[in-house]
Parts: sequence; structure tokens; C-alpha cells
Amino acid sequence: MNRLRWLIVLSVLLPAITLASTSSLAQDATPAAGGAVTTIATGLTNPRGFAWGADGTLYVALAGTGGPNLPTEDAPAIEAFSGYFGGLSASVVRIEDGCPVVVADGLPSYIDGTGAVVGVSAVAFLDGQLYATVDGGGAVHGNPEHPAGLYRINEDGTADVVADLSAWLRANPVAEPPIADFDSEGEVFQVLPTTDGDAFWVVESNHGQVLRITPEGDVIRLADLSPRHPVPTGIALAPDGGVYVGYLTPFPFPDGTAKVVHVAPDGAVTDHWTGLTAVVALAVEPDGTLLALEMATGNLFEDPFIQPDTGRVVRQTGPDRLEVVADGLNFPIAMGFGPDGALYVGEPALGAAPGAATIARLDLGGQAADGAAATPQCVPGAPA
Repeated sequence: MNRLRWLIVLSVLLPAITLASTSSLAQDATPAAGGAVTTIATGLTNPRGFAWGADGTLYVALAGTGGPNLPTEDAPAIEAFSGYFGGLSASVVRIEDGCPVVVADGLPSYIDGTGAVVGVSAVAFLDGQLYATVDGGGAVHGNPEHPAGLYRINEDGTADVVADLSAWLRANPVAEPPIADFDSEGEVFQVLPTTDGDAFWVVESNHGQVLRITPEGDVIRLADLSPRHPVPTGIALAPDGGVYVGYLTPFPFPDGTAKVVHVAPDGAVTDHWTGLTAVVALAVEPDGTLLALEMATGNLFEDPFIQPDTGRVVRQTGPDRLEVVADGLNFPIAMGFGPDGALYVGEPALGAAPGAATIARLDLGGQAADGAAATPQCVPGAPA
């Protein structure tokens, strides 16, 4: 199987994986020596990327739960994954007292025949304005009136399409698009403001590329990463300019075959860090050292292929070397440094009951967050 949508691949395998362990990161993770781990948000359902506002408030993308709508356009991925069922169930939330509060909902989402959910994939701020990448939109996903792409999240809870990537991707094919799992709507996986604050870097995983999108909706392809199907995912600003982009690699995500590349502002692509496994997110420490979030490790070429509680955060110590910062993570999906200087991780990407997913604080310096020792208690499954 050669599937870009790794969440779907994992869902296909879930019946063969023991998911009894759905406890929070604060309970399961082994942090770096002397570090403290604190759950700071619970009550999340299908969380994806997150970002902080200028006032320190945490905002989280929630993928939703799909819906009853059938595709109105065909694509190979529909048959490969037993159908797509769309609806307007995705949302963006902010965290208050450790629990989610809806900022904008009614955003496009879909669930496939294996149970994997796709919707809002990431959030980011530019000049104080909140934006979101929406992966659940488009005709193939059963949401023809709501395209995949970049959305502006308004203060009144509505959302406007900034860049219609459903249309742009059809008009601008990559060099080597996937075959068996090709999705015309693509997969907008991650978004990051550019250093100059004029636009966003956007990673599109299904076709394999890095885009530059302005707040006015102009889209430019900066790098075509489609050859050999690397499945680009996480992105982080490089200290010397451009960005780092992590590769998940195709199923079954063999250990040591993933890597991070550097994409220069002119689109030049060079290897930066090899020997990784199933990378889904990146972050850069204050001294410029790169961290990678590995979704699962110790992966096998036979059933059960991957296992929960094997994800980890690793630090680069050389071109092909690493040290483990935290391990024992349960299918982690997002990572980033907060305004307090601590590292935050969201998990699990799948397998948790509604409202059971979390975001946790990993203080690599060894100090727990003031007043954050107690795990927040939120209403299970809320918001929908």
C-alpha cells in the first residue's frame, strides 16, 4: 500500500493494534532527564495542529467527525479507502481552563470507510489574524461548496476562504502525483507564517509540495517534493532562512528511512537530517537545534506494523544522528514551543474516545508549570 494519508493507513490497521492504552501524555511519556510533563488541555476530539495568540491563548484545530454527504467527484482514494463521507463538523477551538471553547465551527470534514477523520489540519496567526488550513473540503470529500485550502477565521465565528486549493491543485499538477491513493483535493497538512510576515508556508502532503500563500489568496509552489512519494508533513522556520520540512515516508514507515530537508526561499531542496522515522512535526530550539516528532517507532513489516506508545521527540545531534528527548508517546500529531519556552505535544492522532485527546507541556528545563499540576477535567466529547 502506498498511501499518503497516514491517518487513514493507521485506521486501517487499528483492528490489529491494541489501543487499550489511551491515557494522557502526562501519564505515558518519559521526558528528558529532569524534565516535567503536565497535561494542559483535555476534552479534545481529533486534534491536529495548534498555535498561540498574542495574549498567550492556545488555539487548536479539530478535524471533526465527518458527516453523511457522499462525494460528488470521483478519485482513486475513494475506492482505496472504502468511501468518503463529508459534513461540516470540523472546528477551531481555544483552550480556557484546560478545556476547549469553540471559536469557529461548521468547517468541512470527512470520515472514510476505515474510520479516519480529516478536517481542519492546522492553525496560525499572521498580523494578529487567525487562519486555518482545511483539509476536509472539496467535492471528492463530499463537501463541494466548501473547498480545501486556507481559511480566515473571523471574530464572529465565521470563516472565509482565502485560497481555494481544491481548484489550484487541479490547475497546477506536481511532477509525479500519487496513483492508487491520489486525492484531487490534496492534503494541506501544516501552515507556518513566513519570517517577513507577508505570507504562509503551507505543506501539502498528498501530492507532495511546499506552497507560499498570501493573505490575499495568491498561491505559488516553492518546492515540488513529489518524486519518490516522501509524504512531507511537519514544517519549521530554519534559522538561516527558508524552512525545514519533515517526511513521514509511505506505509509501513520503516525505521530510519524518514528525513528532514531544507527548502530555501528560492525553492532549492537539500537533505538536512536523515535516519529518522515517521516524522509528523518539527520545532527549533532557541539555540537553533532542530527537534522532530516521530509518530511511531520500532515499526514492523508484518502485523501489527505499528504500535501505540512508541512515538517520541528527538533532537538532532548530527547530519544522521539524534538523541531522544521524550518517548512513550501515543501516536503524537503536533508539536510546538509555547510563549513560556516549554515544548507542547498533542496526542493521540487516532484511537482515543471522543474528548479523550490531550495537549501536554514538556518542560525540558525540569520545572513544572506554576499551578498546572492538576489535569483539567472537561466534558467528554465537547465540543463536537
